[in-house]
Amino acid sequence: KAADQSHPLAQFNLGMMYAAGQGVPRDTSKSMEWMQKAADLGDAGAQHYIGLQHHRASLDGLPEAAPESRIEAYKWLQLASAQGYRSAEAAWAFVALGMTREDVADANRRIAAFVPAQVNQPEVA
Repeated sequence: KAADQSHPLAQFNLGMMYAAGQGVPRDTSKSMEWMQKAADLGDAGAQHYIGLQHHRASLDGLPEAAPESRIEAYKWLQLASAQGYRSAEAAWAFVALGMTREDVADANRRIAAFVPAQVNQPEVA
């Protein structure tokens, strides 16, 4: 219920549950959906997770899609690092090693433009 009410930690936890198949059927797609929602709300753990998934995609996916995946990995890992998330700084620095200057500049523009989504608060009468 809390995840459906835009509670970022609940969304992160539900995403982890779907990733591991813990109490729910294992579902990578649902895991990423909940993680993305939490990351968009500013949850550092979800941002770290999303960043790692993009990094893996840059290594395992189509070569032409790799630069975009690295840019997104860098963005999410840097956002998590800025919040002090453990190991995110080393991860984004590692991702940067495989990027061009233009890709890093693009990622930094995306980071600067990131504004956490606002949770719709119920109105109090």
